[in-house]
Amino acid sequence: MKTILYATDRSDHAVPALKYAYHLSQKLNASLLVLYIHEMEPLRVSVSRPAAQIEYHVIQEQTEILSAYCTKHLGITVDNKTLQVEVIHNDSVSNGILEKTKDTATDMIIIGRKDKHTDRGLFVGNIGKGLQEKVPCPLLIIPNNVEDKAIKTILYATDFMEADILALKKLVPMAKLLGAKIHIVHISTEKDYAGKEQMEWFKDMLRQEVDDSSIKFELIFSDNIQDKLKVHANTIGADLLVLLEREEKGFFQKIFHVSMVAKMEEHISIPLLSFNEPNL
Repeated sequence: MKTILYATDRSDHAVPALKYAYHLSQKLNASLLVLYIHEMEPLRVSVSRPAAQIEYHVIQEQTEILSAYCTKHLGITVDNKTLQVEVIHNDSVSNGILEKTKDTATDMIIIGRKDKHTDRGLFVGNIGKGLQEKVPCPLLIIPNNVEDKAIKTILYATDFMEADILALKKLVPMAKLLGAKIHIVHISTEKDYAGKEQMEWFKDMLRQEVDDSSIKFELIFSDNIQDKLKVHANTIGADLLVLLEREEKGFFQKIFHVSMVAKMEEHISIPLLSFNEPNL
């Protein structure tokens, strides 16, 4: 992993997320690019300077503000190596993020979850869903008040798909750098479950691809899969929840439903990492 992109609104409430993103990038031996999407005010007719010149100076000014913001809260200067900053103009936050990922070899995107204190913190719902369907790399959604602590327990929710194997092949090296253990859980209704042989098949397939004997597996029956997943994350003290967004019937399609977003934010305070199946 070389580059992590973190999109911020530069608010005081987003400071914990900034620190979390920076410390995570350090643990993963990656450079952190802090991105701010600036929405330009409409220019008045009486303005005499060319619009491109005005935009250039505005972006320069906003970049200085962003650099000062990072230096103040991280206690380090922007060196354009381990820490980079950039401001781009776009009327859409999600489009701005996607635009930047096309220009940069980004290995992970980090965005903030909805924050009641600011509309610019709203990166879930339509924005989050739109990003999840288009991002070329894993997407990490974190609460703006996230606690900056070590990731020691990672919960991966599986549907026993081959794409899960590919996602886990990418997750295991990250977990090793973090010194974290992976718990794999499959939550199903008894009516829909195909039998224990399905779990055994998945274990065998994973062990052929991943050399990590510390991974734990668990099967749980419940009629409410999403609520049970939240309960299980709390039970094992998970620091990170990882889901696979499939092209059809993925967990994230359910989570990004308005009512489910509200429930997730109310009951789960840990970051959510999503792998997009088409990019595996």
